[in-house]
Amino acid sequence: MLGVKDNQPTLHQLAQNCLSAAVPDEWVSEWEKDHGRVERRHLARVDLDWDISLFPGARQLIRSTREWIEAKSDECKSETRYFITSLEREEKSAALLAQAIRGHWSVENKNHWKRDTSLWKEDASRPRKKASGGQVLALLRGAILRLHDLEAFASLNAGFHHHSAKPWLALRLLKNPPPQIN
Repeated sequence: MLGVKDNQPTLHQLAQNCLSAAVPDEWVSEWEKDHGRVERRHLARVDLDWDISLFPGARQLIRSTREWIEAKSDECKSETRYFITSLEREEKSAALLAQAIRGHWSVENKNHWKRDTSLWKEDASRPRKKASGGQVLALLRGAILRLHDLEAFASLNAGFHHHSAKPWLALRLLKNPPPQIN
């Protein structure tokens, strides 16, 4: 499951065009109350009978529309996102695809969001020296995130400030990470 974003304009436009007339398969959840809002989602999907150059294994394009009512203001809102998947239609029902999409966004919220809203501003970072520079930075940032999760800072930026004032503690943490409590 891969989210199709505006930074992939050709694929995003293809998804919009292919799904513009698609009828939603089904509402995949009842109205549910969570995170201060009442919401429901529905999916529309189309099968791909051809290979997309960058995604030769892609078999479906999916449009996920989420409608919600803000509990505090009673304001109605909606959001549409597009996804591409290698799963055949028979492999997953719309309800199971909806679960996979929700799982996809939990990764976004737990990892990528931290990387981009912290002092790193990872989406704006463009390493230019070596082709592998971005991969090395991503690995280092991943390790730092993991170590940060083992400590009790209020935010990633608070951890940055703490360790920039006391870099020897950061180095000690790399050598002897705190025990993980399950």
